[in-house]
Amino acid sequence: MFSKNETLVIEAIFELRAWCSKHLPIENSLIAYDLLLLLSIHNYSNSHITVKQLFASLPYSYTAVRGHYQRYVNDGWIEHYPDIKDKRIKYVRPTEKFVEMINLYTGAAKKILMINELDSSN
Repeated sequence: MFSKNETLVIEAIFELRAWCSKHLPIENSLIAYDLLLLLSIHNYSNSHITVKQLFASLPYSYTAVRGHYQRYVNDGWIEHYPDIKDKRIKYVRPTEKFVEMINLYTGAAKKILMINELDSSN
């Protein structure tokens, strides 16, 4: 049996998952979700990531990632930009549309996961 704390945490996780399904372009895919999270991490750390590095950073096959990646490009969630010194290198970054949605997501996550009155005796 779960304690009161565990039940509250599980309910919060379920609520956050429902928010993600409703608002994020993940189509209930962990591959798409991981792709969004990885791009978010690189965006907020102000680091560059090449398309090749992005694909290699995820524990999925190239084919599995490619479909979601291409959909994000086509739907305006991410964009490419060239390296200043070497035009053969293609970087990827989130668009403003992406950043706005991830900001909403982090706000929702903070609100949903704030479980203030946990019973410390459990």
